[in-house]
Amino acid sequence: MSSRGNSMFSKTLLACGLGGIALACALPTPASALDSNYKGETTVRCGDLITKSIKLANDLHNCSGNGLEVGAANITIDLNGHTIDGSGTSGSLSGIDNSQAGSRNTGFPGVTIKNGTVTDFARGITLADGANRNVIQRILAIVNGTGIFVRNVDRPHINYSAAGGGTVGIRLESVTNARVERNAALYTLNGILLTGTSRGTVLYRNSVVNNGGDGILVDSTVTGTRIDNNDANGNGDDGIDVNATDSATVIRNNRARNNGDYGIEATPGVTDGGGNHASGNGNAAQCLNIACTP
Repeated sequence: MSSRGNSMFSKTLLACGLGGIALACALPTPASALDSNYKGETTVRCGDLITKSIKLANDLHNCSGNGLEVGAANITIDLNGHTIDGSGTSGSLSGIDNSQAGSRNTGFPGVTIKNGTVTDFARGITLADGANRNVIQRILAIVNGTGIFVRNVDRPHINYSAAGGGTVGIRLESVTNARVERNAALYTLNGILLTGTSRGTVLYRNSVVNNGGDGILVDSTVTGTRIDNNDANGNGDDGIDVNATDSATVIRNNRARNNGDYGIEATPGVTDGGGNHASGNGNAAQCLNIACTP
C-alpha cells in the first residue's frame, strides 16, 4: 500500500468510533524521518535483527521478508512514529517478528514494541514461542492479514493500539494471562479473536467497530476470560460472541449497539456479571443467555 493509502486508512482508524481511545495523540511525530542519527535514533533496514533497545530514525518500505526481527530479551523497539511497510498480506511474514518464525531467532521475553505503524504483512506483529511478558503499545496495525498475532505465550499486554483492514484485528491463540485493554479493532472479519486453549484473558475497554463478522469472538476451548466494559458496535454478526461454557468466564458492563445479529451471545454456563447494555441489534432479543438493558 502506498504511503498516501496508509495515511488515509490511519485517519479512518482515528476517526471511526474508537470509544474514547485517544489514538490521535498516541503516536509521536518523528523530528526528522530523514536524519539517520537524530538524538540517538537508529537507521534500520528490512530484515534487521534487533538485539538492543532502539528508537527508529526511518520508515521501511516494501519489505520482501520480515520487517524487523527481535533478537534479545528485555529490549524496547520504539518505532518513533515511523511505518514498517511490507510487500503483501499473503504468506507468513510479519512487520515485527518475535517468534521461532523469524529466520535467526526464537521468541524473547520482556520485549516492548511501541509507537508506530505496521502495514501490508501477513501479520503486523507476531509474538510466539517464548515471547512472554511482551508489551505492544500505541501501535497501528493496519491492512495486514492479522494485525496483532499472539500464540503460546504468557502475560502479553496489548494496549492503546488499533488494528484494522484485514481478516482479524487481534488474535490470541493458546495464551495465558493476557491483558488486552483500550484498543480498537475495526473493518476486519473478526475484531478480537480468542482461540486454542487460551485462559485467564482480560478484555477491558476495547472498541470493536464495523467488523464484518463478530466484534469479539471467544472459542469454546477458551476458559477464564473476563470481558469487561467493551464497546461492540456496527458489526456484521454479533457484537460479542462467547462460546466458552465455564463459570470463570465473566461478561459484564459491556455495550453492544447496532450489530447484525445479537448484541451479546453467550453459551449457558458463563457468568453474567451484570451491567450489560444492548440496543438496535438485528435480533429482537438483543442478547442470548446474558441479561441486557437498552
